Amino acid sequence: MARSVKINSNRQRTLERFIATLIIEEGLKVTLQQAMGIMLDFSMENRSEIVKRLKRIPPLERDPAWKLLHKPDDWGVADAAKLVDETLYG
Repeated sequence: MARSVKINSNRQRTLERFIATLIIEEGLKVTLQQAMGIMLDFSMENRSEIVKRLKRIPPLERDPAWKLLHKPDDWGVADAAKLVDETLYG
């Protein structure tokens, strides 16, 4: 089963450059899917290092967007799009 994963543009460029260097420097022609599969296998073989790096990521609960989803501002309007639009735009 295939899945789509969103990555930011900087990481996408880095990944594309990495694959390009494999072709140019190593003579290895691999697809993005092959490279990602091997990277995933490598990460599972080096799980403890991956866990250490993941623990350095700030908890999701500190993300402002996450906070807003769980404790939204009360604008005094019932949850109806028409009323929200009228309140915002007049």
